[in-house]
Amino acid sequence: MSTVFYFEDIHKILSKKQTKNGLSHDTGNVKDAFPFTSSKLTRVFNESINEIIGELVRITNNFKEPTFTDESDFTYSDYPLINNVVDNVEFRDDENHEVLAGFLEDFLFKNNSELKPLHLYLFNYITLLEEKKGDKKEKEKYSRFIYDLLFDNNEQISSLFSSKETNNLLTELIISSLPGLESKGHNQQYKEPKYSNTLPLLKELFIEDFLYLSKQKDYFIKHFFNIVHFYTFQYVLQFLRKSQKFGNESLQKLDSFYFTFDWETGIGGYRQAVEDYRMIKNNAHNLFVHIHCLSHLSQSKEDYRSDLKTYRAIIETLQELSSSEQLEEKQKLIDWIKEYSNLAGQEVSNTVDEDSTFSDLFKALFSQLQEGMSKEVCLKYGKNIDNLGKSKFLKARGKHGYILSLKQDDFLMLSAVAVKNEKIPLKEFFIELERRGMAFDQYSKKEAIQLLEQQNYIEKKSDSGDAQYVKPIF
Repeated sequence: MSTVFYFEDIHKILSKKQTKNGLSHDTGNVKDAFPFTSSKLTRVFNESINEIIGELVRITNNFKEPTFTDESDFTYSDYPLINNVVDNVEFRDDENHEVLAGFLEDFLFKNNSELKPLHLYLFNYITLLEEKKGDKKEKEKYSRFIYDLLFDNNEQISSLFSSKETNNLLTELIISSLPGLESKGHNQQYKEPKYSNTLPLLKELFIEDFLYLSKQKDYFIKHFFNIVHFYTFQYVLQFLRKSQKFGNESLQKLDSFYFTFDWETGIGGYRQAVEDYRMIKNNAHNLFVHIHCLSHLSQSKEDYRSDLKTYRAIIETLQELSSSEQLEEKQKLIDWIKEYSNLAGQEVSNTVDEDSTFSDLFKALFSQLQEGMSKEVCLKYGKNIDNLGKSKFLKARGKHGYILSLKQDDFLMLSAVAVKNEKIPLKEFFIELERRGMAFDQYSKKEAIQLLEQQNYIEKKSDSGDAQYVKPIF
């Protein structure tokens, strides 16, 4: 007997959420899609990158936050980490301790606050700050989201941040002076993913690129979060665009979004990058609705929280059933659309019947959910997309608002992972970028080639585009 759709539990939950003002919404027993909220727009990617990295690395290594204890009668620095190091060095007098403490403050911290990237293991010691109520919890949520989305128990990634190896004596002194980190143990609840990844292909590409960059040690220490940020932002863009297709999307490749470069001038409305992000802006308010719609469709009988499924993945599962089983599942979905509408006090279109395709029924459920949701909540939730990308991959372009944009350093980083270790033809280079969700129109391609030529990364065998190669960036 087929069991693709299961609405009993979500029905019980929503039955208890009827109010005189309408129906409160719930995603039921399904893993979360995003750490966004409608009450607070995220700023963690603008203000708290180092703290996010610290928590992400600890999750990767299954470590608790470090505890710094000071047993001496005198402190040499406001930074507990530095006091730990200084206390482990023997000097004849306190003056030398103070000199070392001052040196370490300049050496380890920038702007008197953030730890400088000196060694990957040190990121384990960047703690989360509670500057405002709820700040720490928000940072924990975003760190966990990134981990579940991209890192997810990858031992190669974990080994990068758990190794203490170094050939630098000062770094060795610092690491050896740090307090030990306590393991969180084998708590199954902690290990169980809290967020779903609806596009495993994106994670595969990320791991490939991330591990390649990790071989460039000095570069990687300073810049590895840039590629984490890029793939996190790409995932949100992909999720929204693919969801808008209600099952007619492909899960076998990333959709391409047109990017510009932040140094380009005279960006007109005819540019494809303007249109691409306009599509995101115009549909950002639908993100909240899609999450609830997909959550309804993803419910299962199991006790554990099920993964959020895409419309396409659900259709592919349905296509594996016999005709009679598909008809049974279709009737379940039709009955649920009607029952949900009854709970929400809404009318149902007469076109919701057995002649409808599954894609049409998904759209019908989406419409019923959207009708009963606060427009303000949906708008605020969708604005998190802007906030996630604008510090890095969006640029304000006058009347066009934000459009997708890359800085030079990020383009070169993404070029490096596209090319890897062997030169590739120019055409193949742009294909590799498209595999990662980036496309460039004729104007931006010209800018890209000009930059690569200036950096001496283009090898020309003739003036023909077919005879041009992009050399390894590293």
